[in-house]
Amino acid sequence: MDDAEQAQDRLSQVSVSDEQYDEIANELREIHELQNTKAFLEAENSRLKSQMETLTAELEGINIAISSGEAYIVSYENRRRQCAESVEKLRPQKDAITTEITNVRFKIKAAEEDEESTSNLTDMLKEEIHQIKDEKIVVMKRLCDVERGLKQISSDRDVKLPHLKWYDKMLKQMYNALVETQNRMEVSLILRKR
Repeated sequence: MDDAEQAQDRLSQVSVSDEQYDEIANELREIHELQNTKAFLEAENSRLKSQMETLTAELEGINIAISSGEAYIVSYENRRRQCAESVEKLRPQKDAITTEITNVRFKIKAAEEDEESTSNLTDMLKEEIHQIKDEKIVVMKRLCDVERGLKQISSDRDVKLPHLKWYDKMLKQMYNALVETQNRMEVSLILRKR
């Protein structure tokens, strides 16, 4: 039996007037409402405690997640700083490699220009050698003509004794001209070879 039932039981044993009875009945109703309210509040309190425990656990999880996130951010910032420092350390190497690449490009360009100049010089020298060969043929023909002339003069000298001095003089002049031509050819060949 609860308190309200005990109170009603006692009331039934006590004789009271209608007013007093109404008053007591109101008070009993209020007590009963208070008991219901108390039970509701206790249940609500229990529910709120449970909810508070759940929220506290969630809050602890959130705090752990925040701590983990902060640790990750610090770690990330450290890695980012280290990467930036590594990039800064690599910058002089990049500059040195860029300079070396530029130098190699200049050398390649100079080598290409040298190759082109050498090719042009080779073509020019081939042309000059060809011209020298042509000149040599012409000179050799002239030398043969001179030699024939000398032989003719020599045979004519034997036949024409009165003109011997004059032929001898002409022969010497032709010989000197022949030697001079030969010397010029040799000098020309030497100069062209250079």
